[in-house]
Amino acid sequence: MLELPIIPKIGEVFLAVELTAVQNMTVAETLKSLEDMGYNPTLRYRQFSDGRVSVYALLKHEHIEPEILQNSDYLGEELDALAEMIQPTSAITSPRGISSTKAPVPAATIK
Repeated sequence: MLELPIIPKIGEVFLAVELTAVQNMTVAETLKSLEDMGYNPTLRYRQFSDGRVSVYALLKHEHIEPEILQNSDYLGEELDALAEMIQPTSAITSPRGISSTKAPVPAATIK
């Protein structure tokens, strides 16, 4: 089982479900439902500095032009379909490597 990166590289897109966070189905039911939707999930993990481990079903790992990711609703329909099945929806993750530069935080939002 491979580790799921927290920060994707430029142009990388991941679509995954955190199996350890799904509350409305067991892990086996979630994997079966994802397969029924046409996915071929592969297991990935993420280990945090405090020792916690989360297990993910990786559904997609693609390389896309960053400009496409910035200007489109890429994977929008798939995210919507997953959101109808997975609860809570925060268990669905789709990190995207859009830009290598970090946008400054506007001073008005800093409290």
